[in-house]
Amino acid sequence: MAVKALKRDIRQIERTEGRAGADTIRLWEGFRDQALLWRALALLQLPATTLAIAAALVMYISADTVIEVPPQPQPGHYSAKQLPDSEFIGVATEVVNLIASYQPSVAETQFASAQKYLWEPALSSFEQVMMKDELRTIAETGRSQLFFISKNLIKVKRMPELDKVIIRLPGIRQKLIGNRPLPQDQMAYYITMTTIPRNVHNPFGIVIVDIKLKRVDFNKLKGDEWDV
Repeated sequence: MAVKALKRDIRQIERTEGRAGADTIRLWEGFRDQALLWRALALLQLPATTLAIAAALVMYISADTVIEVPPQPQPGHYSAKQLPDSEFIGVATEVVNLIASYQPSVAETQFASAQKYLWEPALSSFEQVMMKDELRTIAETGRSQLFFISKNLIKVKRMPELDKVIIRLPGIRQKLIGNRPLPQDQMAYYITMTTIPRNVHNPFGIVIVDIKLKRVDFNKLKGDEWDV
């Protein structure tokens, strides 16, 4: 009896081992495609990586390093005699538009923009009169102002011995307190300009050294004579 029981146990163990082997084979067959794919990728990656490294080395060794240095800006200076009237008229008109036509909300910004064109002694005077006194008055009264330039009365006076140019810009000044307009005035700005070494922000180097404002009569400005 004991011998029969032993033989039966041995046959049971053999059947169990056979099933385990079959299960292992089936598991391998299920993952065989993925294993083949990863092996193919590994075989392709090795030469691809080698070629990429070789190409990078070739480009690094054969590349020429070029450093572009911009040319040093060359200073220059135009004398007032070298520049046409139109350049001075353009600067004078821009500054007058900034300081003579404004609303309370933008007056300070416009005055600061005009200040960039000023040179001594006009700069110090402008800082005191316009940037302090005038801005304070505008803020306290809520005053707005418009200035309409009469282009047909613009006149240019050159002073070559002083290397200066004076631009006369007459126009109609209209002040408003709130929405209430005040009587109109006939006024004229007299802008005295010269030149300094030019720079990237001022390509012609035109600066203003004096600003005068006076009441005028347009009927007396129609002649060619200079009134100042």
